[in-house]
Amino acid sequence: MSEEHESIGRIEVAPEVLATIAHFAVISLDGVSRMAQIPPHISRMFRRATRQNGILLDLSENKVRFSIYVIMEPHASVLETSRQVQTAVAEAVDTLVGIPVDSVNVHVEDVVYM
Repeated sequence: MSEEHESIGRIEVAPEVLATIAHFAVISLDGVSRMAQIPPHISRMFRRATRQNGILLDLSENKVRFSIYVIMEPHASVLETSRQVQTAVAEAVDTLVGIPVDSVNVHVEDVVYM
């Protein structure tokens, strides 16, 4: 049996919601120690973008683009963990909100040895 959904209004998702979804997708991954600060010179370049907890979200040109700033754990493969970040963010946003993600750029700012 197929279900048809009739629209009875508009649904809007705030950019901060997308950033929060991305944040929780990233910090749940093994190998990510924590989110990093967005460098000030980058933050100034993207004044209109949503910035939150190491996440820069650009919604221009009807595309969803993330820049994710992370600090990795010493045992993590930077390449593999970065790919996992890309996949986790894209899948989480698409699954939870139904919005396809155009790109997820990962910036590894440091590796923490504690």
